[in-house]
Amino acid sequence: MNRSLGSAWRALVAVLCVAASAAGAQDYPKRPVRLIVGMAPGGSNDTVARMVGIELSKAMPQPVIVDNKPGANSTIATSELKRAAPDGYTLMLVISSHVTNTFLYPNLNYGLADFAPVSLIADTPFVLVANPKFAPNTVRELIAAAKRERIAFGTPGAGSTQHISMELMDQMAGIAMTPIPYKGGAPAQQDLLAGQIPLIFATPTQSLPYIKEHKLKALAVTSSKRLDLLPDVPTLAEAGIPGYEANVWFGIIAPAGTPPQVVSYLNAEISRVIRKPEFQKHLAELGLSPIDGSPAQFQRVIDQEKVKWADVIKKSNMKLD
Repeated sequence: MNRSLGSAWRALVAVLCVAASAAGAQDYPKRPVRLIVGMAPGGSNDTVARMVGIELSKAMPQPVIVDNKPGANSTIATSELKRAAPDGYTLMLVISSHVTNTFLYPNLNYGLADFAPVSLIADTPFVLVANPKFAPNTVRELIAAAKRERIAFGTPGAGSTQHISMELMDQMAGIAMTPIPYKGGAPAQQDLLAGQIPLIFATPTQSLPYIKEHKLKALAVTSSKRLDLLPDVPTLAEAGIPGYEANVWFGIIAPAGTPPQVVSYLNAEISRVIRKPEFQKHLAELGLSPIDGSPAQFQRVIDQEKVKWADVIKKSNMKLD
C-alpha cells in the first residue's frame, strides 16, 4: 500500500471510529448506570450521590444505582473506577480529597489523568467551631494561644479535607496544632461537645444546631465570604489569616477515555438536575451551594486544587499508607 493510500485509509478509519462513538452515545444509556461512592451510607457524600441518582433516574432512560465502596479515604473505590470500562456505565461521586489523595498516598495505582471530569455539583465551606469552655473566643486569640502551647484539633481522619485545611491554617498562621484523627466527623464532634478536644472544622449543617444552642461557639468560616446562615461569624481571612480559603466540593467523574458525547450528555442532564429549585433547596438544607459548569470548568478546578494542596501537603510532610 503506498503512502497516500495508507494515509487515506487511516483517515477513513478515524472517521468511522468517531461515527461509531457518536452513534453509541445516541443510544446511551441502554442499561443501568452505576454511581460509586467511596464512603459508607449516611454521610454527606452518600446523600448527595443519592439525590443526584434519584433525579437522573427520572430524566434518563435507565436508572442510576448508587454503590457504596468505603475504605482508605475513597482510594479503594477510585481504583475500582479506573478498572471500569470507559463507556459511561460506571461513574463516581468524588469530593476535594480526590485531588489531595494523589499527593498523600505514594503507592496509589492511579493518577488524576486516569479520569474524565463530568460535572461539579456543589461546594461548602467549613466552620471553625470550639467547645464553649475553650478560652480563645477569636481566631487571633487562638493563634496567640497556639504559639504559647500545643493545641489539639479533631479531624474526621488522617488526610481528610478538614485535616489538610487545618494544615493550611497552621502554615498561614505560623502555628502547629496537633491533629487528632477520628473515624468520621460525627465522633469528632461528639468529643468536641464533651470537651475531650477543643476544636474542629465542621460543615455548616453539622455544626449549626449546636451553635444556635450555644453548645459550640463558631470562631470563623473558611469561605471567602460570610455565610448567610452565620452572618455574624467572620471568615478566617477577616479574623486574622488574610487570604485563607478552603471549601470542599462535590463532583462526578468517569474513567478516562469515556466518549466525549457521553460525557456531554451526562453533564447536560446533571446541569438540569442542579438547576431544579427543589434540588437546590435540598442542597441548602445540607449547607451546600450548587455549582453548574462544563467538564472543562471542572478540570480547571482540579488543576487549581493540585497546585494549592500539593504545596500544603509537601510542607507538612504528610504521607499515608
